Amino acid sequence: MTTPFPLFSLPYLPLKQVLDNVGSEALVILSMCSLRSKNIAVSYRGPSKSVRLKLRFGSYDYLEDSTYFYLTILLMVEEKGKLPIDYNTLETVRIGSFEKIPVVMEKHSIKGVNLITYWEDRITGLVAIGDYAREVFNQDIYQVRLYDKEADDDHRRAAEWIKNSQKTIQSLRCDFKPKIDKDIDFILENFNYTEKLFLFVRPSEHYSPSRMPSFQVDSLHVRFSFWIKQDHLLTMNCKYIWLENSTLSSHDFNVLLKHWMNGGCSQLKVLRVDVEELIDYEVVVLDGVEFTQRADDVERVFVDEVDAHTLIRGGIDIKRPTDNAKLTIYNGGNHLKHFWMIVWPDSAENSY
Repeated sequence: MTTPFPLFSLPYLPLKQVLDNVGSEALVILSMCSLRSKNIAVSYRGPSKSVRLKLRFGSYDYLEDSTYFYLTILLMVEEKGKLPIDYNTLETVRIGSFEKIPVVMEKHSIKGVNLITYWEDRITGLVAIGDYAREVFNQDIYQVRLYDKEADDDHRRAAEWIKNSQKTIQSLRCDFKPKIDKDIDFILENFNYTEKLFLFVRPSEHYSPSRMPSFQVDSLHVRFSFWIKQDHLLTMNCKYIWLENSTLSSHDFNVLLKHWMNGGCSQLKVLRVDVEELIDYEVVVLDGVEFTQRADDVERVFVDEVDAHTLIRGGIDIKRPTDNAKLTIYNGGNHLKHFWMIVWPDSAENSY
């Protein structure tokens, strides 16, 4: 027979060393053991709290700690009706103001063994674990991810939770099949995202936003951007923009260049646009624009905000007359359906 180890009887420094090495998943599970363990987890400061919290609604509902390189599922949410056994026989925990929430630690199809919490209503459970994580880790949820709705009011309830709990969300990722175009209008009008928007949603062929979108974020990535017109592009106040499946024309890019030369899109650092029709650089895009063509043997390195290095060979340089800021148009040589524009200096202060 083994004797339980009295973890919380350890002095402060040894206990902190233990918590420094348990990781984010173990820390949140440990916090649910008792009110005392929760208080210890909340007051703890160390590497196990070095997290980027994301809350996923739809196509599996869970809280995760993830970056570009890794993903750790901290808590999952299921409805009680999906339990194969009587939930009254399960272990229970307290999460926020909710008592006796059934939990099961089991292998899941997404990633390994995870702690699954069971609720009468899944959205209630999601926002509860979101608020609980904010308390335990002493920080807001970084990103909300919206997938296909199970109920018509899923996205509305997600937006209400953000507004009521933390006012804004730094990053919003949308990857769902809209039932009607108003589903996209709702996202653009009701979610207060401050840094990043990933809009991977395909609207109908003739979709047009009911209101002019306000794209005031650092990074914008729209996968099905055929609905974005010239007036939308000129009002974007973003650093990094990637538009796929675009219907923008060579004339639109010419207008953009002149807009930038007159001080417009002042935050812009990188613009990538994948278009349907071939781009006419020589006659249309550069019409009325003074530029310098760089030979392919001229090599420069552009460094973005996450320290990714991109080698630029050749390109077309354009200077803004008011402050001598410079942009380079680079299409990799022969990619005439891809418009790529970068603005110097980059994040490493390279100006060339």
